[in-house]
Amino acid sequence: MVVVVFLLGWASQSRIAVPPKWLQWADRYVINVALPAVIVAKVSQVEITGASGIPVLAAWGSMGFCGAVVLIAGRRLAWSQSQIGALLLVAVLGNTSFLGIEVVRTLLGDSHVAAAVTYDQLGTFLALSLYGSWVAGKYGASASGWRSVAHRVSRFTPFIALLVSVAVRGIDIPSQALSVLDGIGLTVAPVAMAVLGARFNLRWSSRVKWIVVGGLSVKMVAAPLALLLIGSAFGDVSSIEWSASVLQSAAPPMVTAGVVAIAAGLDEELVVAMVGTGTLFSFLSLPLFSLII
Repeated sequence: MVVVVFLLGWASQSRIAVPPKWLQWADRYVINVALPAVIVAKVSQVEITGASGIPVLAAWGSMGFCGAVVLIAGRRLAWSQSQIGALLLVAVLGNTSFLGIEVVRTLLGDSHVAAAVTYDQLGTFLALSLYGSWVAGKYGASASGWRSVAHRVSRFTPFIALLVSVAVRGIDIPSQALSVLDGIGLTVAPVAMAVLGARFNLRWSSRVKWIVVGGLSVKMVAAPLALLLIGSAFGDVSSIEWSASVLQSAAPPMVTAGVVAIAAGLDEELVVAMVGTGTLFSFLSLPLFSLII
């Protein structure tokens, strides 16, 4: 569904002139309504067990690796703050929920789904709420300084939703309320993918071409290969936890992170190229990684 909606949004460019305001309204809906609903529904109910260790460490280790590479490359290659901020979101956070979990289920089997969900909820998804809020506040198009960043983060709706979800973890939320939140949350993927598809263009400018190639290489090739080597050295890479984690780490850039980046005023061309091209490339790369593990 995610891929089909993206392709439909991409195809609509040649037939429908989508008003920019519609895209902006869709961005705001995802950031201020749908994503907070998902955060409250998921984080407030996630269960932490002893088996969570490997997927959680793998998720944060993979994201830390990608983030460090982006920061080092950004400084050495003199990338703009807008480009660095964009990559700190879409070259770090993977589409481990709407795409990754189903890919793990299809390629590795139902027995790997629990580990894939743990990787997503306690790793990537939690990072989107916390780390993503910080990146949007620090690198977004507004005044700089720690006070400004703290102010923006404190007003960022997904971060507020994370605080609410932690506060209500000890409360028995009515099933009807969770059903409503889950229903709203289901709209995140199709709306976000349609919006990014409507913005996507395979004709990249020379300004972002090599940054896109480098960003996707780090996110979808270098990070999972590094995790694969670590798993081979310190664990059993063929085990459920390790294999699911490696495949999740190879997921393409997160769609929602792309919407967050665009809403924060970061480099839109770079974001859309990273998410769109990464999604298309994942059709080939993820099956190949599943054969390796």
